[in-house]
Amino acid sequence: MRYKLASVFTLFIIVAKAQLTTSHPLSSYGIGEYNSGSNAISTALGYVNSSMIDSALVNFYNPSSYSRLSKGNTLLSVGIDSKLSQYAQNDYSEYRLSSIVDHFALAMKINKMMGISFGLKPYSKVGYEFSENIFTGVDSLRYTYSGRGSMQDVYFGMAISPIQTATTNFSIGFNTSYLFGFVSNDRKSELLTGSIDQGGISNDITRLSAFHYELGAHFEQSIGLRHKLLIGFNIDPSQRFNATRDNELYTASNINLPETYDTVSYSSNIGHIEALSSYELGLKYQFYFREVKRKTNTRRPNLTLLASYKKWNGITTDFQEESSNWQIGSSDKWSVGLSYAPETKLFANVATLKAFEKLQYRVGVYQITSPFASNSAQYMDRGTTFGIGIPILAQMSLSSLNFAFVLGQKGTGNDNDLKENYLGFNFGMVFSPSAFEKWFRKRKLD
Repeated sequence: MRYKLASVFTLFIIVAKAQLTTSHPLSSYGIGEYNSGSNAISTALGYVNSSMIDSALVNFYNPSSYSRLSKGNTLLSVGIDSKLSQYAQNDYSEYRLSSIVDHFALAMKINKMMGISFGLKPYSKVGYEFSENIFTGVDSLRYTYSGRGSMQDVYFGMAISPIQTATTNFSIGFNTSYLFGFVSNDRKSELLTGSIDQGGISNDITRLSAFHYELGAHFEQSIGLRHKLLIGFNIDPSQRFNATRDNELYTASNINLPETYDTVSYSSNIGHIEALSSYELGLKYQFYFREVKRKTNTRRPNLTLLASYKKWNGITTDFQEESSNWQIGSSDKWSVGLSYAPETKLFANVATLKAFEKLQYRVGVYQITSPFASNSAQYMDRGTTFGIGIPILAQMSLSSLNFAFVLGQKGTGNDNDLKENYLGFNFGMVFSPSAFEKWFRKRKLD
């Protein structure tokens, strides 16, 4: 079992790079759009991250969660994220599909107070392509603008619970990671009047490799027998990352054949990218209903309400040039989610529960204010989310399949600006050995 799990983990490391993660022109700025959280469970709850603390979830957005994992259970989390978008501006519209293996992470509890996690998670992303045709009075030209690439975090995290009683838990944790990747913004100009596609190509490639860290904490208090309240907090402090930027300019007798490229200029600059701090504060309230007695069993439903607020302060970079099209500003995100579980103690009543009573039902809403503006109007990203969680109870483990769907819209509210309507789908898998598996257990000799 452990060798199969290790093989799957290695395979996802190889596959996860070079995937298209977004398809929006706004990602052309800086190092792209920052990841706001796309775990299938948190996505279904409106992208609530800081307060989504659960023993059956690897929440690498709040590293203090690792100390709350179940003892003796190792979790492997994998996510796949897809989105179908319709872009519209004035009388033009276009559909675009993007998809990615989003993350994979391994987490385990190493003793009563401590837990660890490691894996690969997204940091930022670039992906877009659009073009326009212009008639100069003599020639017809096509200008094509495209971007690709992403920044990834290979992380290791640890958490500890200095206060841990039957009714109270306080945990703190950190992620330290190696941030790497590249983003490329390319421009092509193509002469349309000739029989050969003559033109020019300009490539701006930013490569980043640096260490990165994040901090998190949460406090949970039981109030009586049927109420729990949790406050979660995580912060990504202001950090400066080493980076290089290559500027390439070519002419070509045929821009579709790289062997015809003739170098006009090339430069490589060493500098840094500075990411300003971001933080998220969240609440989680859990209510356990009174027992519902039936002929075959007794059900114990529970309802969970979650909310969070996240604040970004934008980015600055030594490589960045002023643009008259986009103005950078502050950005934030608020999220509200609701989860309902018909049965709290699944393992105790698994044999007598109906199929729909074993699931978890989730719904949420969110609003993200983008740091980008057009004509002094900032872009807003609003949406509704919903999903279900399906526990895999055949071997009495914490394994589960999680599905999330997103209906959203991104725009400024101005009919003349670019608007995106999208349908998102997120599939998450949490693998865990069954209760009788022997690996990752400590041995004692008499």
